[in-house]
Amino acid sequence: MKFGHPWILYATPVAVLFVGLLVLWARSRRTVLAARFAGAARRPWAETGASPKHALFDAALLLVAVAGLFLALARPLWFRRDEKSELTGVPYIVALDASRSMLTADMKPNRWFRATNALDRFLANAGNDRVGLISFSGVAYLNAPLSFDMNAVRTTLRYLDPELMNDAGSSLGSAIERSGRYFASNNVPVRVVILVTDGEDLEGNLLPTARRWAREGVKVCAIGVGTTAGGKVPMNRWNPNGGGAKNTFGQEVTSRLDEGNLQRLAAATGGRYYRLGERGEGFDRLRADFLKPLGEAAAREDLQNYREAYQIPLGLAALAIVARILLAAERARRPAGPSAIGSRFAPSTRT
Repeated sequence: MKFGHPWILYATPVAVLFVGLLVLWARSRRTVLAARFAGAARRPWAETGASPKHALFDAALLLVAVAGLFLALARPLWFRRDEKSELTGVPYIVALDASRSMLTADMKPNRWFRATNALDRFLANAGNDRVGLISFSGVAYLNAPLSFDMNAVRTTLRYLDPELMNDAGSSLGSAIERSGRYFASNNVPVRVVILVTDGEDLEGNLLPTARRWAREGVKVCAIGVGTTAGGKVPMNRWNPNGGGAKNTFGQEVTSRLDEGNLQRLAAATGGRYYRLGERGEGFDRLRADFLKPLGEAAAREDLQNYREAYQIPLGLAALAIVARILLAAERARRPAGPSAIGSRFAPSTRT
């Protein structure tokens, strides 16, 4: 349950306390006036004979009525569990590493094939999520803005190719920077980046960039692609045995999954890290552990997924008022005892 006007809840105990003190003051004032009329306090012949129990119950009903009215004004709302609320999606950007190291064959046939196939299945089950796509190597490019059209995003994914990227190296920070700027310029409230990469970063500014955007609400979840043993980066993915890529020193480049880098990144931004796995189960765990709870939380923040429940406290207040009328505490009398005046002149029963 949540309230449409939660600030009224803070005024409710103040109002109940004020009315309670007002009732006590009224009773005290009545006692003072009765004593002034009788010439002294608690003259038996001057008492009204009203029942103290009925008066106490009447005051309690009054306080219940006041509390009920204030709770009704606070506009209580019940969460409505239906298809609309349960299927509320999450906006996120998939940042896909398209550097040449993704062609490494430590996962058969190579990292790129395994990652894109698992990602395609993940997008096919996106439901009501809004998904954008960024590819990056040395520079990040926005390939598809946030969209509900998964067919368009999946089609764009099929046209990406690491061998067509002209920017050498791999810059995870540029992917986070590009995603963060997109979220900020479009005022997206929920900001999640799913980084699909082997974790190698050649720029060295990853964590400072991630922490800066984390302060803007960006959470980075990482899917690690590859193995810790790694493999040589091929010059041509169609001929992985034809020789590997070489660095400036003429040595063949070996690429390994850098899980420590991705774990630190996820921890710094409040996200999660998962290894891709043999069947892409990392994406399944990501959806179950992170995206689904986030979607449920977003559904509970949307007032359109709630129904009004003010009738309950309002009805309670009305019942309390009706009960006060029926109780008629002012007319209720305690059992009458012997008259204080008449007992003085009553005939004696002694012989």
